[in-house]
Amino acid sequence: MRYKVIWNKRNPYRAEIAENKLLSGINSEKEIRHYEINLGDSGLIYKPGDTLCVIPINNIKLVNALIKRLKISSELIPIGYEESIFKILENNFEIIEPTKRFIEHVNKNINHAKLRNAVDSGDRKLLNQFKFGKDMLDFMNLDKTLEFKVELFLELLKPIQHRSYSISSSYKVHHNEVHLTVSTLRWKSKGRYYNGVCSTYLSDKCIKGSKVNVFIIPNHSFRLPQDTEKPIIMIGPGTGVAPFRSFLEERKQNRSKGKNWLFYGGQTRTNDFIYENDIVEMQRSGYLHKLDTAFSRDQEDKIYVQNKMYEARIDFFKWLEEGAYIYVCGDANYMAQDVDQMIYKIVKEHLSNSEKNAKEYIQNLKNEKRYLLDVY
Repeated sequence: MRYKVIWNKRNPYRAEIAENKLLSGINSEKEIRHYEINLGDSGLIYKPGDTLCVIPINNIKLVNALIKRLKISSELIPIGYEESIFKILENNFEIIEPTKRFIEHVNKNINHAKLRNAVDSGDRKLLNQFKFGKDMLDFMNLDKTLEFKVELFLELLKPIQHRSYSISSSYKVHHNEVHLTVSTLRWKSKGRYYNGVCSTYLSDKCIKGSKVNVFIIPNHSFRLPQDTEKPIIMIGPGTGVAPFRSFLEERKQNRSKGKNWLFYGGQTRTNDFIYENDIVEMQRSGYLHKLDTAFSRDQEDKIYVQNKMYEARIDFFKWLEEGAYIYVCGDANYMAQDVDQMIYKIVKEHLSNSEKNAKEYIQNLKNEKRYLLDVY
């Protein structure tokens, strides 16, 4: 009897990269890439809205820098381990963001006024301000005389975590393949270059033909309506458009009769309108009924998706009254909050400016699972 293999964090599927290409323009301030990953004989199946999880490998330059700071050989096998410290740091632990216990250890063993104030105050905001832009090597170098025994150093770390990305393809259209849309994170501070753990792993190491460890997590709270005649409103600036590419492909494949409306935003149309050809073709073929774009830097006054929502407020509320589902994907701290405030404003204006009625209306949307978020 043949058993179905279950792929998860402890047992990821080793998938092959079929495509790794740049989506954003050469003058964009962002590096957004499109990945196509072959699911091979995994048996993995996903639905629009689901998440692909990637287990990254750490940046080799940072691994070597940490080993140098520890003043040990990269071939050293720590007590209790079977691999070299190089392999351990490359594959097993988070080495960018310091853990709470790592920060507390450093604080107890050096004399650094700002760090001590941030830690001892118990003020999380103050500590986050101090941590901002710093990685573990920066904390170790707050006092370069501070020494670490390698086994203790490893005890202060946490296991490497998978990174989750909204899937940007429909399984029904791209059978046995999954697509991702990822913004590569890189920054420079005080002469040092920094890299996002997984985004730069994908960008720099996952070339066509290479292998990557993945598994899928279903997202039951971000699903297309079962009634395919229901209209949907999708709001996703930048890489937030990822699941909506999946939604549109799925709705087209299923010949769904429900109307589709996309709000998309970026900095400039020339460099930041990712998947422009796909989106425009969806509109031309009649499967994307309304498209509103906001490119904040293409004019003197910055315009965002929430501004476009307000411009279209009459139709927006009309669609809600027709039973439309609202989907929001992207930044949780700013964009999603601004969009939420705009939805409230639009609803309130259409309900005679009654705060009570507007709050009840939006709460009903949530209760009916017609206002769904995929934010991070």
